[in-house]
Amino acid sequence: MFVEREKFAWHLTVSAGVFWGGKSRLLFAEEKAKVNADYYVGRLLPELIAYCKHLLPPGFIFQQGGAPAHTARVTQDWPQAICPGFIDKN
Repeated sequence: MFVEREKFAWHLTVSAGVFWGGKSRLLFAEEKAKVNADYYVGRLLPELIAYCKHLLPPGFIFQQGGAPAHTARVTQDWPQAICPGFIDKN
């Protein structure tokens, strides 16, 4: 029995804010985009923060995962200036 697979399967990168009681809308990275710290801060993070500000009460706490794009210095500095309740990687 053989299982045939594509050599380079199609994929996509999705980001979303998840919180108690709901989630933000899904944010899709552009096709073939390298989601590094610059792309994350320039394209995805501002939208995630905007959804949090819209959906959550003032004083919400923002925390990111451990992906390299989330733990880079620029990605740690940007939300600290915008969200008083930001939990950094330390």
